[in-house]
Amino acid sequence: MRWPRRHLMHSTPHPTIGIDLVELDDFRCRLDDRLLNRLLSLKERSRYETITHPQRKLEYVAGRFAAKEAYTKAYRQFERPLNFTEVEILEDAHGAPIITSTYRPQDSLHVSISHTKHYVIAIVSLQKAL
Repeated sequence: MRWPRRHLMHSTPHPTIGIDLVELDDFRCRLDDRLLNRLLSLKERSRYETITHPQRKLEYVAGRFAAKEAYTKAYRQFERPLNFTEVEILEDAHGAPIITSTYRPQDSLHVSISHTKHYVIAIVSLQKAL
């Protein structure tokens, strides 16, 4: 049996995206242990501690913040409050960011993070599982 095309278009939720831009100078003033503890998972914090260059540390944390903000924008609404440590951005073997979440681990997520001298931008694509 073949389903009508209109049925197929509505049976799978459309992917949503979230995007966030962080100005590094503004973020630098907020960077402290309290923020790190609220923002980074244990694995992210371990990776952060291995970074030696101060500017790279700033970009790393700002990138994670931007990606997690983009994640919340992609979802648009939550069934309960979200803790940023429930969202984790690690790296694959080539250094590309990978996003996972314990909030809804069944959903398909993709992330991209870019840096300039003054800004970090992140975009998250979300495909909710049925």
